[in-house]
Amino acid sequence: MLALNIQTSSIVLALFSSVFFTSIVSNYTFAANFGAAGDWGCNSNTGQTVNTIKNKSPSYVAALGDYSYTSTATCWLDKISSIKSKTKIAIGNHEDDDSEGFSQYKSAFSLGNTYYTWTYDHVRFIVMDSDRVSYSVGSSQYNFVLSELQKASVDSNINWIIVYIHKPMYTSPNTCSSSSCSNTGSENRNLRNIYHKYFDQYGVDMVLDGHVHDYQRTYPIKYDSGSPDSPIKTSSNGFDWTDPTGEIFVMVGTGGVNFHALSGKASFVVKQQDDKFGGLVISTEDSGNTLAGRYYTNDGAKFDTFKIHKANFAITSQYTFGPSLTLSGESVNTTK
Repeated sequence: MLALNIQTSSIVLALFSSVFFTSIVSNYTFAANFGAAGDWGCNSNTGQTVNTIKNKSPSYVAALGDYSYTSTATCWLDKISSIKSKTKIAIGNHEDDDSEGFSQYKSAFSLGNTYYTWTYDHVRFIVMDSDRVSYSVGSSQYNFVLSELQKASVDSNINWIIVYIHKPMYTSPNTCSSSSCSNTGSENRNLRNIYHKYFDQYGVDMVLDGHVHDYQRTYPIKYDSGSPDSPIKTSSNGFDWTDPTGEIFVMVGTGGVNFHALSGKASFVVKQQDDKFGGLVISTEDSGNTLAGRYYTNDGAKFDTFKIHKANFAITSQYTFGPSLTLSGESVNTTK
């Protein structure tokens, strides 16, 4: 009788352990949501954009530059208070000067440097600075970005690489008066001529930016050294790809400050709009094999959906019971 009880107890314990472990594994889906928007301001539209993103339960929020548009960060920090702990900022041209609250932004987000990387759930984010420090060839930022791209491309724990920066490399025609809002502007050309070929080389999946106050999303595009103003569109499919060549560039300058009207549509752009504020939500799905983007306007409508799939990805790291966040950065004064 004792032997039977021991045997029965062993079976029950084994079954319990199996069910418990299976339950934990099945509940871990390798999935996360990331919000993104830039050009926010401090008004009711800003608050609505915060709510649009917050309602999608983001793990983190990529802020794409240009925040309060005043001499301090205070009003914008108040507006985003409910998502501030999840927010990781890029510096834009409206907070890059000392007179625009630059030090307050650095302090509020514990930035040791304005270009850095962070990683969450097999997604490596590389944050660039288009406004405060040099990004030219040979600069500390240049060396840092190339080093991080190379490391991410060979890291078996990284499935997706997303770069975000304030100023765009590519844009449709629009009514913004700044030359940096033009596809042929010198800053736009400099950024793409320096970096886009490296994004291609190291397998970047998505590039997020703002500065132009509207929403634009491209086909997969790669750098064209013969005609840099006109990137090569590598697919005629505008919404769903498996292992595409090139990157999806997404401009999310719709945080709430105002609009720059579109005056045309570039051949490499799939979707664009200039009359509704909102935010982008990026999700990892399908056990990490799919990266999905969905753009929601502040009235609750889903304006755009696109998906990138990886055909041959498998998690090779040791199993853990939840996603993790890591950050790395480098001193601006360090030269490699």
